[in-house]
Amino acid sequence: MALIDEAKLILQRLAPLGWKDLFDKHGLNITAADLATELDRSLGSIRRDLPGFESFTTAGIRAIEPGSPAKSLLYHALASADIHPTPDGKPSTNPQAYPTITELDTIENYIYSRARRTLASFTNPVIVVAAYQYRHTLRSPHGKHADLAYSRVGVARVGNEAYRYVAASRSFTSTPKTGDRGFAVLPARYGAFIAEYRNPSRADAVLRTVDIDRQLVFTFPVHKLFAGKECLWVDQDTPIDISACDLVAYHISEKLRRIHTNVADNPGFVPPLAIFNINAPPFKRDSQDTADLVTIEKQGASILVVPHAHPTMVRTATQKVGNKDEIARFKVPPTTPSNRFATSLQLPAPNGRSAPEYANIRHEVGAQANNPTVTDLMNLPEAQYVQKLNAGNYEAAHFLDDTCDGVIGLRITGLSLPILAAYSLVTAVDFFPKVDQVEIQQWLEKIARRPIGLAAPDVHFAQGGPSPLSDGRFSAQTNTRTPSERIPNPTLPNPATPDQKAFTRTEAANFTASAIVGSASMGNAFRISPAASFPLSWLPDTAADVFAPGWDISEHSDRTGPFYAAYGLGSPFPEDSKLCAALNSFWPAAAPDTSRTFAAFNAPTAFPLMDSELGYHLKHPRVTGGEVTARNGCDGEFGPFFETVNGTKFVNYTDLDRSDYVTNSLKNLFGFNGLDGVLAEEMIARMDALRFCIRILPPANDAVPTTRLWLITAEKVSNWQTWQSNLLPKANTTLTGAGYIYNFVEVPNPRAAGVPVADPPLRRRHQIANRYDCQLDRRNLFFRTNSGAFQQRPRV
Repeated sequence: MALIDEAKLILQRLAPLGWKDLFDKHGLNITAADLATELDRSLGSIRRDLPGFESFTTAGIRAIEPGSPAKSLLYHALASADIHPTPDGKPSTNPQAYPTITELDTIENYIYSRARRTLASFTNPVIVVAAYQYRHTLRSPHGKHADLAYSRVGVARVGNEAYRYVAASRSFTSTPKTGDRGFAVLPARYGAFIAEYRNPSRADAVLRTVDIDRQLVFTFPVHKLFAGKECLWVDQDTPIDISACDLVAYHISEKLRRIHTNVADNPGFVPPLAIFNINAPPFKRDSQDTADLVTIEKQGASILVVPHAHPTMVRTATQKVGNKDEIARFKVPPTTPSNRFATSLQLPAPNGRSAPEYANIRHEVGAQANNPTVTDLMNLPEAQYVQKLNAGNYEAAHFLDDTCDGVIGLRITGLSLPILAAYSLVTAVDFFPKVDQVEIQQWLEKIARRPIGLAAPDVHFAQGGPSPLSDGRFSAQTNTRTPSERIPNPTLPNPATPDQKAFTRTEAANFTASAIVGSASMGNAFRISPAASFPLSWLPDTAADVFAPGWDISEHSDRTGPFYAAYGLGSPFPEDSKLCAALNSFWPAAAPDTSRTFAAFNAPTAFPLMDSELGYHLKHPRVTGGEVTARNGCDGEFGPFFETVNGTKFVNYTDLDRSDYVTNSLKNLFGFNGLDGVLAEEMIARMDALRFCIRILPPANDAVPTTRLWLITAEKVSNWQTWQSNLLPKANTTLTGAGYIYNFVEVPNPRAAGVPVADPPLRRRHQIANRYDCQLDRRNLFFRTNSGAFQQRPRV
């Protein structure tokens, strides 16, 4: 069937669902008998004042602009998450009222087919496989109008519920379908394109372009590839018959194998038990011997990489030994000065991460009646627990988490050009799916008054910083940027040519694979305004770049240089998540900041989660006072709270050494707790409020990364006029609008261990030296010390 006929069927389906009426407002008849002519003609009355159309480029004048989806009104309307076929422009409750991914794919193919491009019309062409997405103005590569964004790195995310496509947003949601525990997996979409291979020119856009980009080689997609005779032409009369254009995938998970691999750059490896084959599942799992990592779903000419959903975020690993399923396990080495962090096994990293930095050792494998059993050591009394972990020499269970990395290659018949594959990441849950990593980096650069990539993280973060994966092509110090020289994992085979590696250092474009690119802007948006909706993205500006070891991706090095690899992440990933989150959240756009949950005085809270997000304990004053209901936090734990014992005032908090995110994952205690609704502006407002409080409270002009203040209470006030709480009463009648309540304390000796609440000490107490109560709106801060009178300071 010709593409115009396929497009006609799509529009016939959508027309009675509100789209005919919507396009009629622009003078476009999508039910015209001669649809091709109607789509090609110039439109004289494009209504850019209608919701969602303000981001359509002013250079667009027709429904279909050959070869340019961004200048095609039809595509913009169907692909934009801000446009809806309803009289009021609000999202329709009928998911059938929107195009499917396959239908959008067909419209894309038709747009490119109308260009009738010949191979001779491209400059230095190559074929690239890229993750791609149509984006609002403020997220497009050039930031001038809505447009397609591409990257040779895609980021899918694991979960314990099948993926959920939200038709109105033309994307997916990580929010689970039922309940508030768990996460839906996030797929990533890939396509094949003819790209032009070069240093950036005026025809190109690179997201967050920097000076060194002029020295680097990029691939800029300019024409989509698909099977058939309508894609490319030898000349204006002779089509190229692309009889096959198939995207193929290979993925591998090998974290467990690498823990036990004795190589020069893994001196801390743990010898495997003799009964196990570490080159077979579950130690090494790939596309050749298991199907439980990802599924590849064909969506027209594009594909979705879909992580498999399992009932729990992690699960116990097993291997068939003889006729018996054995729990995969290892002998825990005794404690040394370098092989523990908190109560996790820590492996060294002389050349980046050749193996996971952290592994869980708090689940002992024993035998009862010749059947292996797993015992959670968290329930041991303190003395026995400490002695057990220090002495080691017991067998601990391995766990699977399904994070992995891989390659998306292309098998094409009828066209001969060099092919560059895409790097596919299947990585950890993003607890803030509606906050792009790059947005927090931009905020950091703004408050530090520094150019792109040059903001020192310690302006706000005691540990780490929010560097986005899309910036991974360069490394930045205080005043200089240098090429990072990282490439995607060079050990991965290309599934289209299995005898060849997918990524090599001889290919210059591999050093910029994680960049987000596109075409230069064509005109401008009619009006630049925030997006009405926030479709989730699988491009690398939503992910974190590498950092000790990383949240989404890690780094390893060989003799030729550094490279990205997934096998350096924690085993399983919740083990590392706990430590990242407890250290003021290494990656604040991806990880909850649970510093205050665990009293991490060496890494004060940088991004304050609210008490409802960290969890209300049964003994939390607002729970006992009947104002809120007890519930686990987003990580399955409970946040800190004020407590009076025998007349002495304490803070009750979670013991980091006793917290086990693996246990919480096995019990399905993880959940968003509202974090899936947090936008970047809300996150930034919280951080700005925190910075102001700490600057005003004693000692004056203190800073977030170095403060000795411990944030205990954090409540968001939607409207001070309607705020009601007997335990947190409004400080002053002049407080208006939205704001926050932050209560801080100082403790006599932060380095001293807290007093155990019980044995085992799942929670501890710190005595309070001073308490500081803060209440803020957009204009003012009211604060007091202990029970004194509130003072007022205007917010700048």
